[in-house]
Amino acid sequence: MGLDASVMCNCYREGKSRPCPFPEHFYLDDEGFPALNLSYEDNEAKFEAFDEWLMSGCDHPHMDYAAVFISNWKGYRSFLEALEQVGWEQFPTLHAELPDGNQGLTSTSAAQAALLELEMFKNANGSISKTFLIDSDTGQPLANSTMAYGGLFGANGRTGMNLGFDEKGFFIVDTWELNREMFRAMRFEQRVLEAVRLDKPQEFEFIDLESERRFVCSTPLKLFIRDRSGQLKQSYPQRVHVEARGVNAQYFAYIIEPLTYILRAAIETGNPVRWS
Repeated sequence: MGLDASVMCNCYREGKSRPCPFPEHFYLDDEGFPALNLSYEDNEAKFEAFDEWLMSGCDHPHMDYAAVFISNWKGYRSFLEALEQVGWEQFPTLHAELPDGNQGLTSTSAAQAALLELEMFKNANGSISKTFLIDSDTGQPLANSTMAYGGLFGANGRTGMNLGFDEKGFFIVDTWELNREMFRAMRFEQRVLEAVRLDKPQEFEFIDLESERRFVCSTPLKLFIRDRSGQLKQSYPQRVHVEARGVNAQYFAYIIEPLTYILRAAIETGNPVRWS
């Protein structure tokens, strides 16, 4: 799940689409989408015909001039945190227009200003810090922390143990005991313990490499990493540490590119961006 965005085409307004089957009921709803000002009850056949028209009424399916997936929520929140680090005062339009959820509109004039602010963000090299979980043996990042979720990135509903990390280290909390912190370390080792009985769940030992404090539970630090062939494989990293590293705007290309694309589409058509 995440955030999507689209911009409506102008085919209907410019008379380039096939005639709407119910032009007297056509309107744009509060989110900027073509709709019928009829109740769905007792008008199912009309809505079905209208949906078919939207799909094939012009060269743009659903009458979308542009439609794009912006990001999953973790990536989206991470980008907002980066904007905040650089300083919201430099990005007033993005602050005002980027949505809190799957709804809302951004006007063409706001899209122009937001596009300029995105270009400014691209020059914010060296002023953005991210907290990473690092494989101590290879130095490679395993995951990045998003403060919007309290640093949490793994949950086990069977045991109640949740995993996460922030600038103060990797941690394990017990949600069944009001999120009581069971383990925290900046540098630690994960060991797979030998099974005592086949009918017991596999256990893992976490060792703080600075204090030598130990904690055993059946919830591992398990990550999914792509190998050279592109296949996802489970990984149980052994020696891990938490480290803050500086990143540049290119780190956020995954969201800058679709945002740029949809904002330009709004400018080209004169129609608002619809967040969904």
